[in-house]
Amino acid sequence: MLVTTLLTFRENIKAFFGRYDYVITPLLKFLLAALVFFMLNSQFGRFALLNKSWLLLALAAVCSMLPSEMITVVGGGMIILLSFPVALDVALLSLAFIVIFYFGYMRFATRTGIIVLLIPVFYALHLTCAIPIVMGFMVGPAAIVPVIFGVILYYYEGCIGNLANLLAAATDDEEAIQGYHYIVTCLVENKLMQLTIVVFTCVIVVTYIIYRMSFEYSWIVAFVVGGILNVVLFLIGGVTMSMDVDTGGIVLGSLAGILVSLVVQFAKGIVDYQKTELLQFEDDEYYYYVKAIPKLTISESNKNVKHINSKTQ
Repeated sequence: MLVTTLLTFRENIKAFFGRYDYVITPLLKFLLAALVFFMLNSQFGRFALLNKSWLLLALAAVCSMLPSEMITVVGGGMIILLSFPVALDVALLSLAFIVIFYFGYMRFATRTGIIVLLIPVFYALHLTCAIPIVMGFMVGPAAIVPVIFGVILYYYEGCIGNLANLLAAATDDEEAIQGYHYIVTCLVENKLMQLTIVVFTCVIVVTYIIYRMSFEYSWIVAFVVGGILNVVLFLIGGVTMSMDVDTGGIVLGSLAGILVSLVVQFAKGIVDYQKTELLQFEDDEYYYYVKAIPKLTISESNKNVKHINSKTQ
C-alpha cells in the first residue's frame, strides 16, 4: 500500500536523522549558509574580497558550528560590505535597514530572522509565490514581518544594481546622483513590491487561520485556498494598479507552494480522522471538550525467527 510505504520511508528518514543528528544538523546549516551567502554575493557582487568562493565557504563552515541565528548576522554584515563599493550613503542606508530589522524584529524572534535572507533565494529559484503558503502554515503571522523585509531586500538589491550601472555610466559633467535618494525613490515607486507585500500578508494570515481550524483536512484546504487566493489577489492587484503581472509564474509558483507544503506537512505528520475521539471532563470551574485525533504512524513489527536444525542420529 502506498501510504504504508510512504510512512515507512518517513520513519526511516526520521530514525536516520535522529541517529546522525550531530553530523546532519551542521551539514544542513553549512548548505543553508553557503546558499544564502553565494546568493547575496551574486545579487550585489561588487566587493572584491567577497568574490572569493573559498571565503564564502569558510564563512558558511564557521556558521555551521554556531547557532543558526549567526547566518542572519553574517548575511546582514555582507549586505553592508557589498553596498560600500556603490556609494558610502548606500552603505549607510543598508546599515539602517539592518539595524531597523534587528531592533524591530529579530531581537524578539531570532529563529525566524533567516526568512529575510531566504526570500531572495525563493525569487532566484522562481518560487516567489510559494513563499506565503509555506510560511503561512510553518510559521504563521510571525512570518509577516521577515517576509516583508525579505521582499524589500530583494527589490533593494535590484535598485542598488541599477544605481551602480548609472554611476558607472555617468560622466563628470552630469549632476551627481544621490544614492540613498535614488534607492528610496526606486522602492517607494515600485508598485509590484507594494502589491507583493499586501498579497503575501493576506495569504499568510488566511492560510494560517484555516490551517489551525479543527475540521477534517483543514490543512489541505488551507494550502489550496492559500494558492487560489495568491493568484486571485495578484490578478486583481494587477488590474487595479494598471500593471502587468506574470500570470503563468504566479500560477506555477502557487502550485509549487501547495506541493511543498504537502510534502512538509507529511514529514511533520498527518492524522487519521477515522480514529477521532471526543473527550469530555470537568474541574471545579470549567467543562472541557477535547477532540483527539491520532497521527498516522506505522509500528515496526518485531519478528522472532527461530531456526531449528534437525539432526538425524
